[in-house]
Amino acid sequence: MKRDCPKVSSVSTIKRNDEPKEVMLIEKKTSTVNSMVLIPKRMNDEEGLMFVDINIAGQKQSALINTGASDLFISEKAVRKLGLSIKKSNKKINTVNFEETLTLGVVHNVELQISEWKGNKDFEVIQLDDYDYVLGLNFLGRIQIVLFHGPMKFILLPIR
Repeated sequence: MKRDCPKVSSVSTIKRNDEPKEVMLIEKKTSTVNSMVLIPKRMNDEEGLMFVDINIAGQKQSALINTGASDLFISEKAVRKLGLSIKKSNKKINTVNFEETLTLGVVHNVELQISEWKGNKDFEVIQLDDYDYVLGLNFLGRIQIVLFHGPMKFILLPIR
């Protein structure tokens, strides 16, 4: 192994003594408790995108779940529509093509509800053309929700 990595000065390995135990599968109808089921829906004739219904600042909306996004994003148009105020910031984010761009600012302490989960969160205001709300995978991880993909649906499960 070391000869395959000429710049490595030493190689260590750890051997596990506990072999995985055989698991018996039980075929039962499963149910998801306190989960959010996301039905993939078309928006602007696009398939394969994941959306979830949210309640933001007291209004029902639809948000794009972007597994490549880091946090919570909102369009400037949506900020105006919700009557929120933008605090200017010099924060930079990397876009899809790894181009660094400045955010338009941040909206602090926005009331957000996704299914049973509720909280007040900050949203980065960025130039969004197609969608007004984007929920990033890092945000879902912070609120301890895991995304599963199943046939004809996506499921968000809270970690308990």
